[in-house]
Amino acid sequence: MGDETDELRREVRELVTDRDFAPRCDGWMRGHDPGFTRELARRGLIGITWPAPYGGGRSNLARLVVTEELLRAGAPVAAHWIADRQIGPAILRNGSEELRAAILPGIAGGEVTFCLGMSETESGSDLASVRTKAVRDGAGWRITGSKIWTTYAHRATHAYVLARTDDSGGKHDGLTEFVVDMAAQGVTVRPILDLSGEHHFNEVVLDDVAVAADRVIGEVGTGWRQVTEQLSFERGGMERVLSTYPLLAALTRRPLDGSGHAAVGTLAARLMVLRELACRVAESMDAGRAPAGEAAVLKYLGTTFEREVVDVVRAASEVVPVLDGDGLAGLLAQAQLAAPGFSIRGGTDEMLLTIVSRQAPAPDVDDVGRMADDVLASAPDPWATAVELGWTTVGVDEEHGGSGGTFADLAALVRATGRHALPLPLAEVALGQAGAADIAAVADDLVVEDGRITATADVAWPESSGSLLLLGHGTAARVDLSADGVTTRPWRDIAGRPRLRVECADVAAAVVPGSADRLTVLLVHAALGAVEGVCRLTREYVTTRVQFDRPLVRMQAVAHRLAEMECARVLLEVAASAALGLEPARVAAAAVLLDPVVTSVARLAHQLHGAMGITHEHSLHRYTTLLWALRDETGPARTWAVRLYDLTSTEEALWTAVTTRPDGM
Repeated sequence: MGDETDELRREVRELVTDRDFAPRCDGWMRGHDPGFTRELARRGLIGITWPAPYGGGRSNLARLVVTEELLRAGAPVAAHWIADRQIGPAILRNGSEELRAAILPGIAGGEVTFCLGMSETESGSDLASVRTKAVRDGAGWRITGSKIWTTYAHRATHAYVLARTDDSGGKHDGLTEFVVDMAAQGVTVRPILDLSGEHHFNEVVLDDVAVAADRVIGEVGTGWRQVTEQLSFERGGMERVLSTYPLLAALTRRPLDGSGHAAVGTLAARLMVLRELACRVAESMDAGRAPAGEAAVLKYLGTTFEREVVDVVRAASEVVPVLDGDGLAGLLAQAQLAAPGFSIRGGTDEMLLTIVSRQAPAPDVDDVGRMADDVLASAPDPWATAVELGWTTVGVDEEHGGSGGTFADLAALVRATGRHALPLPLAEVALGQAGAADIAAVADDLVVEDGRITATADVAWPESSGSLLLLGHGTAARVDLSADGVTTRPWRDIAGRPRLRVECADVAAAVVPGSADRLTVLLVHAALGAVEGVCRLTREYVTTRVQFDRPLVRMQAVAHRLAEMECARVLLEVAASAALGLEPARVAAAAVLLDPVVTSVARLAHQLHGAMGITHEHSLHRYTTLLWALRDETGPARTWAVRLYDLTSTEEALWTAVTTRPDGM
């Protein structure tokens, strides 16, 4: 990210190393230490994204670096977290200059802290149905009502309160945001103990509480628009991913068996991709947008990841949780007791899926991909057209007989073939021709000795193949399929694609530079394209198919399954994009995630299409069978997960892999 963020990272690491606290899970929610907050403030680490004179004027990416290092350490940051994360930005975006001057310096100084007065006992997840009322009282307001689940209301100096100022319209109308002094007359706080017996939750009763007119955030009656923007800040940070990281870090310090390696490698893959998604949300905020859809995807996927950490640690370590215990047992107890709240706070899974079903981020398709879509949509013979246009030599310099372009350009073309469910061997032929062969294939067991090889591979479209480039891990070999020692057996994969099993036993070959990772990344991009095609096809179907006098998508269960597909698509899109730099850990992460994404998307698509989807009369089968075939061709997720574990087996290696962004990002 650059020198600025590197320096911030070093400063936070020095701070948490010097402070005497025990790392804990869910520290941003439960670890309340005003002294630690004031030290962060003294160093200018609160409000760092706010412009002068209120803050440091840095980017949201810079804040992400600060927060993730605090979360990594399990630091006690609850005192200032809500004010820094969302109340300060909300006041900056919508508040008056007077309100900014009155509140923001105190937040940045670690002296003004906030609790959230959103939820109510009768509202639940239906935030727009709040009953707390604010009525005019001269130049000011009087607020009456109650709020619940207000974390650290008993220690906060102020509350953010969403109240109804006009009930003449719809429930989304007439809402207003207020800043309320917790010391004001009429404010009562009642403690609520959580599963662990800890006191951070509260009920706050507001009994005719006087609030000055200058404590309104934004315009009276525009609270719903403002609060939905605010939720992007609440849902889009790394705390939605790293609440259980201290537990995962502790697990990396224990010896594990092969199953444990695969399980932790899978967690590493998800964490690497979720962190990149969080960076994209931060970049969107830096561009002045409120990325509600992207933040909802991150929060939904992050909640799933945090629960998986608990399950993996239980299974891999066989440790029994110990309440108030030390080490892994104590951290496991903290995480297990906190986990039920992960999918509730900040919006339930069901609410997040509703948001995603309506505001799913569009696929990120570049100019090359759009051009390819136009060509493939109208080509009578797509393969002949691709060859004629020189797609099979993209990535090879023109002076060497190629079409020029980059590896990313080739990946965009391959991805487009997937979007059109075209089982073309573009990736295999392009990499083969780049290595002076007809076609390429992965040979995981490639052994090279004195110019002779032993290997096994499955080759795409063998009828067009005479010479084969076998791609191993770190080397490659070019072999003639008619050479002595080469045996072949034709077969067809689950998508009906012709394949050839090639076995080489002590065969003379030309050893050349090359790596299987290139083909793996291209296969992931082909699968991503097919996932995009499945999501598009399914959305069209459930939007036009009418049952029970309404389109299927109007049924909540259907909309939620569609949203799950979109979340899986985003996960694979981010993983595939990050793998384009061919960094081994990123390649492995993308390959790990391809399997569960393909499995989930195909299953949900068939469920939503019903009986029509399992026939040849509907085009869905072209996509899903191609997806299953590409999943098989990429190789078992467990194998890739173990490979990723080997690259990230220590906590330091894992954290480096997670926090190092791919080149160009």
